[in-house]
Amino acid sequence: MPRLNETRLFGAGLVHEARYVERFFDGAWVLSTLLVFAAYALVFRRARVIAPRLGLGRVNAGIVLGVVALAAAWAAALPGALAATWWDRRHGVSRESYAAAVAGEWVQLLAVAFVATVALALVLTLARRLGRWWWAPAAPLLAAIFLALQFVTPYVTSVGTHPVRSPALRSEIRRLAASEHAGSPAVGIEDVSGRTRAANAFSVGIGPTERIVLWSTLFGREFDRAEVRFVVGHELAHLARNHIARGVAWFALLVLPILAVTAWAVDIRRPAAVPLALLVVGVLHLAVLPLQNAISRRYEAEADWIGLDGTRDPAAARGLFTGFVASSLQDPSPPEWVHVLLDDHPSLLQRVEMARAWRAAH
Repeated sequence: MPRLNETRLFGAGLVHEARYVERFFDGAWVLSTLLVFAAYALVFRRARVIAPRLGLGRVNAGIVLGVVALAAAWAAALPGALAATWWDRRHGVSRESYAAAVAGEWVQLLAVAFVATVALALVLTLARRLGRWWWAPAAPLLAAIFLALQFVTPYVTSVGTHPVRSPALRSEIRRLAASEHAGSPAVGIEDVSGRTRAANAFSVGIGPTERIVLWSTLFGREFDRAEVRFVVGHELAHLARNHIARGVAWFALLVLPILAVTAWAVDIRRPAAVPLALLVVGVLHLAVLPLQNAISRRYEAEADWIGLDGTRDPAAARGLFTGFVASSLQDPSPPEWVHVLLDDHPSLLQRVEMARAWRAAH
């Protein structure tokens, strides 16, 4: 990998603004994480009083207290989410109203509460029967639920999208899919112009539910056709290399020790201990976050390289990553602690360096 200078690549003014914007988000993440942990601890302290008054069985009482703890954590994180919306609006990245931001967070809470209810019912039933060994069967069962979500999520994310209308782009997508051996996934465009000027794309699904969603902001003045083609090549690479299925496998591997430690640290057969168990899971997840992000960055780098092989256009890749800095105000070279804890993609500087390395190798 060559070593490039970010101020020469992106411009000193843009780099300074992006760093200024990103430092706010980094601080907000630290504060929100502490507030979420505090919310779990507060609910745990109150749970010992509330649990006997619920008049429910142990499993049902544990589910209720678990969902209450998750709702408290959501409320603790909500000010940070609204502050992020304010900050993005202040810098012209977001066009989303505060009401829409709250509504989005509310929908996310409902989804988390539904999944958590199913997971807690499963885990607490196993704990009642198996004692502290509940984690052994719970880990593969939770992995199965996570796998099932990968088949359902594509249908949810496709709501409101429309097919690619450009015949030229459809032809290029078919050519890239054939060259990368990615099958024939559906590709849709989501209109986000009313919410943000940031650009993004993502791939979801496994097997017959695989699809790619491109944000409409990729088709504005910031990005040209070659850069959009590289985005498609990158997302097709995720599907060709089964990165989503591999992510499920990594989840199954990492959730096992997290559940094991939680089981031996907290006796969740007592309903009042469920919020404490969620706090322990949160702390343990924070501990494995660097490994989780390192795995994700490895897959993203692989997708970039395959996208370069498919498009054979490193100039388009460089233009795309430069456009990300300009449209989203992403820091192209964040501090190391931020990169380790928060970045699930290589930095934009590293991605430009990879494009330069591909050009030198070819």
